[in-house]
Amino acid sequence: MILIPKHLAYIEWFSPFTRTSERNHGMHKVSRSYENGEQLVSIISVKDIRRSVHLIPKFGCSAPRDWTSSNVLELCTEFFVSPFTDRHAYATIY
Repeated sequence: MILIPKHLAYIEWFSPFTRTSERNHGMHKVSRSYENGEQLVSIISVKDIRRSVHLIPKFGCSAPRDWTSSNVLELCTEFFVSPFTDRHAYATIY
């Protein structure tokens, strides 16, 4: 008999952390993971989630004007993982 979890989560996978953090702020860069041109996604049990992370969009001197809080996760291709949002997550991840 197969047991189906009661609560599920849709997960979009990102690249592993870069080997070194960015020099100016110490954050690691990530980007979406793809396989054969398709973004890697999964549906998993909520019980398997350990921590969430806060992603900060990577942009140059200014953010593109068409980015909004509703679309930035789809439009931006690279992000920094914020180590400042949760000290427990920071200790777990690094």
